[in-house]
Amino acid sequence: MDLRSPVQAFSLDSGDSSSIERWRSEMSRAFPPLKIQPEKPATFSASYRAAGTVDLQVSDMRANAHTVERLPGKVTERNLGYYKISYQVSGTGVMTQGNRELVLSPGTIAVYDTARPYDLHFTEDYRFVVAMFPKSSLDLPEGLASELTAYPVDGNSGTGGIVSSYLLSLVDNLDWLAGPTGGRLARTGLDLLSTLVADELDFNGGARGIDRKSLLVELCYYINDHLGESGLSPESIAAAHFVSTRHLHNIFREAGVTVAQWIKQRRLQECRRDLADPLMAAVPVSTIAAKWGLDDPGYFSRIFRESFGASPRQWRHDALMGNVA
Repeated sequence: MDLRSPVQAFSLDSGDSSSIERWRSEMSRAFPPLKIQPEKPATFSASYRAAGTVDLQVSDMRANAHTVERLPGKVTERNLGYYKISYQVSGTGVMTQGNRELVLSPGTIAVYDTARPYDLHFTEDYRFVVAMFPKSSLDLPEGLASELTAYPVDGNSGTGGIVSSYLLSLVDNLDWLAGPTGGRLARTGLDLLSTLVADELDFNGGARGIDRKSLLVELCYYINDHLGESGLSPESIAAAHFVSTRHLHNIFREAGVTVAQWIKQRRLQECRRDLADPLMAAVPVSTIAAKWGLDDPGYFSRIFRESFGASPRQWRHDALMGNVA
């Protein structure tokens, strides 16, 4: 699925007999496939505006009451690797994923894992803003964010309030997201979303006495802050946090990734973002790699190709031309 797109706008007037199928088709294009059933088909109306970069798609959705199902049979390889975070602006609904049920009232932020079935039931006219992004775009291992699916997050205060304000500002300025500086706007948004997830995990983990989860969040923050240091290693990370290297490895193993894999993944993700940035088009590839702690050009080119299917130079060319998925 390609998240990059110029500003898209789509609206349906009530009384249009073909409106439901057109809406379903549009939603299946914009998101992983969904089954949509309006409460009152004969009078259903809806509107949708969106734009996206390589790493982030932001959508503003308004519609009458309807039900959405993310069915197990619809989960395919192309849409396994995405999270959706929604901010409920108006109206009320209910989200269910796994064994959790969440009331979507105004001000609620919700996290969805697109690889798993979920239901949405909107009981009245509503508006919500949705950010969708690859799981790899978060600065945290996938398993951590998945723990927050269908868990209530307050979008009126703290980090949640900052995230909701940013999302509302983005949907009011979608031309900027789709423009040359869109990648930087997306990076700011993803940094905020990562911070929101980390804050919620840290708070709720501490409240439940789960010290290992809180330590993992702290370790990820430390790694993000030191990615540019070529000497970053399990040993240096463990020493900085006064834990044994064995304990460090165990904590990351529980999150489904090794320390070395996580450092490499984060460095490659940052290089990928810089290579797609039009404002950094004149910066040599080797300089970008070294900035993120990858000083060996041959090694960097090899692991980049293994991860993204193209050399750094080819990927940069395709990204700047708008030809990457």
